Amino acid sequence: MEKNIGLGLDQHVPGHGTVPLSPYFFCQEKMHGKSFKSTLEAKPWISQKKMIIILNQATDIINLWLQSGGNLTSQ
Repeated sequence: MEKNIGLGLDQHVPGHGTVPLSPYFFCQEKMHGKSFKSTLEAKPWISQKKMIIILNQATDIINLWLQSGGNLTSQ
């Protein structure tokens, strides 16, 4: 799993922590964007605008991961 990245969507509930809203999506070279997008679209409470923001953030994370050669360890 060292050369994989996993993304999942959680919702922060103040005073209670986080609640998972999606399964983790693991990928090696590129994320299965259609699966992640479909999962978000199935959540009617996520607005179109918020969904675009989330997908753009996921894309940014994946691009950073790819540019790092699959090594995003914190230092």
